[in-house]
Amino acid sequence: MHGRTFAADPRYFQIFFQLLFLTYGTLWLGWDTGWMHYVIYIAGCLFINYIAESIRQKKFVSLSAFHFFGLSALISSLSLCLLLKTNHWHTALLATFFAVASKYIFRLNGKHFFNPSAFGIAATLLFSNDAWLSPGQWGTDIVIIFSVVTFGTIIVTRVQKLDISLSFLFTYACLLYWRQVIVLCWPLDYFIHSLSTGNLLLFTFFMISDPKTSPNHPAARIAWAILIALAAFYLSAFRWKYNTAIWSLVIFAPLVPLLNHIFRSKAFQWIPSTINLHIFSTIKQTTMRTITKKTAALLVLISMITHEASAFCGFYVSKADGTLKNKTSQVIIVHDGSRNVITMYNDFHGDMKDFAMVVPVPVVLQKKDIKVVDQQIFEKLNDYSKPRLVEYYDQNPCEATYKNELEGRAAGLALNDVVVSALGIDKRKNLGVKIEAKYLVGEYDIMILSAKESTGLREWLTENGYKIPSGADEVLEPYIKSNLKFFVVKVNEKEQKKLNNSFLRPVQISFRSPKFMLPIRLGMANADGDQDMIVYAFSKTGRIECTNYRTVSLPTGKNVPLFIENNFANFYSNLFQHQWNLDGKSVAMLEYAWDVSPQNYLKCDPCVAAAPTTQDLLQSGVWWLQRNWNDYMDESQYESDYSSHVFFTRIHVRYNRNAFPQDLMFEETANAENYQVRYIITHPANGDFNCEAGKKYLQQLKERRKEELQNLTALTGKNYSDWDVVADNEEKNMPEVASYKTVSIDLHKPTEKGTGIVLAALGLIGMASIFGLRKKKKS
Repeated sequence: MHGRTFAADPRYFQIFFQLLFLTYGTLWLGWDTGWMHYVIYIAGCLFINYIAESIRQKKFVSLSAFHFFGLSALISSLSLCLLLKTNHWHTALLATFFAVASKYIFRLNGKHFFNPSAFGIAATLLFSNDAWLSPGQWGTDIVIIFSVVTFGTIIVTRVQKLDISLSFLFTYACLLYWRQVIVLCWPLDYFIHSLSTGNLLLFTFFMISDPKTSPNHPAARIAWAILIALAAFYLSAFRWKYNTAIWSLVIFAPLVPLLNHIFRSKAFQWIPSTINLHIFSTIKQTTMRTITKKTAALLVLISMITHEASAFCGFYVSKADGTLKNKTSQVIIVHDGSRNVITMYNDFHGDMKDFAMVVPVPVVLQKKDIKVVDQQIFEKLNDYSKPRLVEYYDQNPCEATYKNELEGRAAGLALNDVVVSALGIDKRKNLGVKIEAKYLVGEYDIMILSAKESTGLREWLTENGYKIPSGADEVLEPYIKSNLKFFVVKVNEKEQKKLNNSFLRPVQISFRSPKFMLPIRLGMANADGDQDMIVYAFSKTGRIECTNYRTVSLPTGKNVPLFIENNFANFYSNLFQHQWNLDGKSVAMLEYAWDVSPQNYLKCDPCVAAAPTTQDLLQSGVWWLQRNWNDYMDESQYESDYSSHVFFTRIHVRYNRNAFPQDLMFEETANAENYQVRYIITHPANGDFNCEAGKKYLQQLKERRKEELQNLTALTGKNYSDWDVVADNEEKNMPEVASYKTVSIDLHKPTEKGTGIVLAALGLIGMASIFGLRKKKKS
């Protein structure tokens, strides 16, 4: 061996990389989890583990002896930090107790068989309504970091079971490929997106591979990993469950002692490994060979993530030229358990008989499952929840009597409402298309279609006089293979004339299905560049999050210059685009989250429009607010379904074919923290500032003006000089120092978040780890 060496516990490496991931998530990805919970997870696991070990040994364990046991407790605590989220400290402490206690309660032959962090997470989710996991929190860019570093960790430590990790991942990937690509005919990037989640890779390389809780014999490990992969796949693909890998690991953990009894092998023991400090010479000799032989396949896989794939819930066709585009849409989605209510906003101008909308639905809808609602409900929800601008007024510190003024006002994005169409069908041919049901609801003729293949559906529509976009087969086929039905809407001209209006009212559908999602890919057949969707989501417990994309909170509570007041819409448009680019585009932006229960008197701070009333919520589809609402449930369910709690989440999604290879998948979380996008302008005080406090105020005002301009640049990526709205009348009656024109500050457009430096550094660490460690030879 060349160079100096030293022996180290291999668990140090796992702790180092877990800390690296935690730092990446909190500082780079901007996780909202509070640091206090991290402290509780780490301190709680260490303390409880010390007490438990002292009880087991019937004496207080010395700190030097506890060092050996404490490393495993620290690994468990960091796993909790990376995966488990909660609102309150006592729930975090409960999770640490479950995690550590499982090591001492569930033991056989002197060995615990539950993975502590997996058991702690599962038990907390099961016995508490205050915890949740966020599968989409890593996004997909993290796949490169996870792949390089975790593979490096496995080879470096030489204690984690590489066979079990690869067996699980290979089996799970093969099952996903079979289901998504072969059976359902989704494009390849749909499949790659499913494997590119940080939570899955964390589980694969840091949880299921735990050497103390996995079987001892290689054959038993492989069989056990395959069994967990089968269960995780079945629960997620066919039962629509979340976090299935962790649940499967906990369920099959009791099999480990049985497998160890059947397949006899030496039990695992922690053995220090030797690190070669003369590392760069080793890298120099082996880097090129490793890149060509071991990482070429990985690099090919990563490069395919940007492969273009084939958006609002609907697929649009027309009798004209087939060029109808979907740019911006609004959807209300109400969810609880397996019950979903979706309301689609329809607004267009033109000859209504020439347009049609086709929406995939999981079941054949009954007439009672379809309603027409007032379009004003969307205006109310938008006005109430949209980003807002708040005004404050400074007080003159030299005046004895202060005028304390506070008022709030808001301005938001002017949404381009989605154009929705209507389909007239009078021909039928044996093309595998079946009309499951026909209804007249309000001004709409409704059909529920089923189809055996996309070609037949396309031909059936074409023969009935409708031109559909090119490439429609690709997006239709997976929905047909998934046995989804197609909800077809057209305008009944006779009924429409009775309403005496030129717009279409929103259509609301209700159905029971475990699938909590919006099929945006179908609407991409009409896509022309980026599209926007505003999702107004209601649940009983807390926020709605995406499970397959990151849900990102937009910057809020920032002070901005006064001239933004007259240009707020343009400011927010630039801000949203800039933040969307910074966060990698494959994200859902959170704009509002608040408890809007009827009994909650504070529904916003500040409120810029009237909060939705109980009647508004009922019209939106929040069925659990009314005890005797019996359109969709039998009488025995009245009391059990009733609840007065409503949580409102507003999500803004800007999507395109490249950044969103999958439909939007959602989950209801226990996160009940209030949030709103708001920006602040503060008017300076007027009058005489000759007193000492006045002079100090003017200096503080100058510094605040600098901060406001810096915030403007950071939020929008634009220099304040790009905003040509700074008019003289906006600065009249201001002290000279309050004018932005007098502020000297070096403003520049900030660069977007790039991962090149981080990836290079982490790649170097991973390569160094792989080739710098050699097993200490036995004497």
